[in-house]
Amino acid sequence: MNRNGVVHQLIITADDYGMCPPVNRAIEACLAAGALRATCVMTNMPDYPDAAQLRRAFPQASIGIHWTLTLGRPAADPAQVPDLLAPDGQFWPAPELRRRWLARRIAPAQIETELRAQYDRFVAVAGQPDFWNTHQNVHVLPGLFALAVALARQLGIPAMRSHRRVTAPRNGSALMYHLTHPVYWLKGQMIARWVAAAARQGMRMPAGVVSTPGYGPGKAEVEQIVPRVPWPCYGPAELVIHPATQMVPELFGELTESRLREYEVFRDPALARRLAAAGVQTVGFEAVI
Repeated sequence: MNRNGVVHQLIITADDYGMCPPVNRAIEACLAAGALRATCVMTNMPDYPDAAQLRRAFPQASIGIHWTLTLGRPAADPAQVPDLLAPDGQFWPAPELRRRWLARRIAPAQIETELRAQYDRFVAVAGQPDFWNTHQNVHVLPGLFALAVALARQLGIPAMRSHRRVTAPRNGSALMYHLTHPVYWLKGQMIARWVAAAARQGMRMPAGVVSTPGYGPGKAEVEQIVPRVPWPCYGPAELVIHPATQMVPELFGELTESRLREYEVFRDPALARRLAAAGVQTVGFEAVI
């Protein structure tokens, strides 16, 4: 509780568990430190079996599935999902997958087949997921968003990431940022409508995800970010991080140096106490389920 008697709830989620050992070890260290209370697993990547020990080692953490369609190889039989695969047998990168989806060159049934295969792997090692989202937010497309929501409901996954934007710019107010970036605002309005439809169908979720224009990649400046957050009046906000103990450029894309910085910040055991002193309580997805 801060000096004004206000406590805001924040779910800090580390994406990409299972991608590689440097990511797994970083997320585990951050979970042990305490401020990080959620992570999500890429079950098509080679190191996903490490997730078998997450619930035992970190009972306070929410463990979700990070459905992946843009990195690595499929969990399903490649012959069942040919539309998703480049000639080398890997998933198409995100820009190409989005282009092909919008051009209707990807069969929705193949998307569902792959997502179900990844879910089956998750259940085999870690039980039922606490929540779901997608790598590189690839489901945030017309039609694909609704497909993923419907499948998650069928599979009984109770919660998802909310893609409503809680905008915390480095400079100026959220309102001014929206006024000067109308395309950003318009896309946010469209996504908010999709999210509202998912909520009406029973999906639970945080109030929104923190967007930090002007800070560059990563959320290592978390203690500078949280005072600028226009906190939702209902439910927690979610802050997404991607820590790693060392760089693996062929996997990390644009998020390279920022992963190392996040690892250093979020593995600090004192971070949760400092956030609490600033009026921010870190929670997991139990806060929305």
